[in-house]
Amino acid sequence: MRFDGLVTPCYIINDEEYAQNITRFRAEFESRWNGRVLFGYSVKTNNFPYMLKAALAHGFHAEVVSPDEYAFALRCGCREDNIIYNGPQKQDTVVSACAAGSIVNLDNLEEVERVCAAFRDSEHKSAVGLRVNYDIERDCPGETTCTDIPGRFGICLENGDFENALAMLRESGIELAGLHLHQSSKTRSLAIYRSIAGTAVQIGREFGLDALRYVDIGGGFFGGSFFPGKPTYAEYAETVCTTLREFYSPEKTALILEPGAAILATSMDYLTSVLNIREVRGHRIVTVDGSVVHINPFMNPHPTPFTMINPGVESTVEQIIGGSTCMELDRFYPRDMKNLAQHDSKFLFHCCGAYMSTHNSSFINAAPNIYLKRGEGYTLLRQKSIDSLFPKESEI
Repeated sequence: MRFDGLVTPCYIINDEEYAQNITRFRAEFESRWNGRVLFGYSVKTNNFPYMLKAALAHGFHAEVVSPDEYAFALRCGCREDNIIYNGPQKQDTVVSACAAGSIVNLDNLEEVERVCAAFRDSEHKSAVGLRVNYDIERDCPGETTCTDIPGRFGICLENGDFENALAMLRESGIELAGLHLHQSSKTRSLAIYRSIAGTAVQIGREFGLDALRYVDIGGGFFGGSFFPGKPTYAEYAETVCTTLREFYSPEKTALILEPGAAILATSMDYLTSVLNIREVRGHRIVTVDGSVVHINPFMNPHPTPFTMINPGVESTVEQIIGGSTCMELDRFYPRDMKNLAQHDSKFLFHCCGAYMSTHNSSFINAAPNIYLKRGEGYTLLRQKSIDSLFPKESEI
């Protein structure tokens, strides 16, 4: 591998890997749902403009969860009718997004009330989706993020709120276009998606919704080449589509998916160089010019796949790989490190495309450079700068 001219620390976008992930993910679901699939790029997973623009070029929609992300998608060239609008903080923008033709999934009864009030007497009769909150822990014990604590998002199915939302929409003449059932999980297992799709089937049968425009499964899938033993794109697609076909048909109902990590995780690497090496009470401490906050913003002590560039000799000596900040917790955890680091070594950490560059702040170090790799060449897309620390002169 050659990294001539790259200033570390930096992110590297692998354009070929990203395109392959998008193409493979699309193909597996489209082949099982007669091509009637909409894909929403999860802006929150990586809000670097290039990544969204590339996804839009592949025919994706933008999936956003805030007014700021909605504005971001527009600035990246996305049309309003190509935006999927989720999240709990839409407030007044929920009405304007509906009027503009966005796919809007209402998160709570207050949003339902806003939309009903806005369009009840209007000639423009909007169509919306409802996000469903249901007890997935019951189906997949121990696999969910919240465990026995209820999830925060969506309209509760079990307490009658979902049925009330349906009644409010019908009374106002607003079409229920779809269901949104995204759930967060620790495992991302096939059982999670079987439960999600199965609940969509259950709701469809109970409320006679076989002619919905869409069912939105959400995201949260594993993806790429660094997750051996985890579900594949094909296994996810087979599980979701087979389950949905128990009630829905592609001819009537489109499938919406909102992949984030599934297409992004393996599309970016993080490169950092050795600054200095010291010995402290029998431990070899290697300090690099990057920081673990760039690839592990919550600083969890979990191993990360990596490649060492210019490795030293094989050794079982314990090495502590520390970042450049003055925090003791700024430590990397390379997986299966078998060689000594040298002063001219570099660490290339893999699977850094999801929820990493988006969390960068200017704490101690400004956000790193971002390069695009195409073939053997690199193009600088974002340059490290401290400009974000300074207000405009007119604001001083």
